[in-house]
Amino acid sequence: MGADLAEAERPGDHPEDAVLLKNLPYRLRELIPVAAAIGLGVTVLVLAGEITDRGGGIGPRFWPSMLAWGLIALGVLLVFTNVLRGVRPSDIPDDMTWWGIGQMVLTGLVLIGYLLLFNVLQFWLITLVAAFVLLVIYGIRSWKVLVFLPVIIGVILHVLFIVLLEVPL
Repeated sequence: MGADLAEAERPGDHPEDAVLLKNLPYRLRELIPVAAAIGLGVTVLVLAGEITDRGGGIGPRFWPSMLAWGLIALGVLLVFTNVLRGVRPSDIPDDMTWWGIGQMVLTGLVLIGYLLLFNVLQFWLITLVAAFVLLVIYGIRSWKVLVFLPVIIGVILHVLFIVLLEVPL
């Protein structure tokens, strides 16, 4: 697999001009997100069908069904753009590292903590803290970004959910 990658990369070429890798290992690697997207979409679609709808307008099945169809459509799009066409060497991700696995686990823990504290603390407080911690986990060190981005995220979520959608958070 590494030899194919080295052959496809030529110094000085534009990434768009790179030879597309179409070997079986690369295609199989691209099938994992396709299977995940389509499988999750079909599962959500089936589960959304179990929701009782009392009729009239947009019901409780609407958003789960829209998300499910979106996942299925994106999975099919991935088949045409990555599996059948092939991938560029520049699109192949780096090998997984222990720090990357740690970031993924820490992200999951922060998001689980965010959900668990959602009804305990104020929406603003937990949103600011969760956004700040995620930025630190992913290597953001600029004080401007660490201060202003969590505030911007909090404002956007407040306007979206509390003001526009009138969801009591």
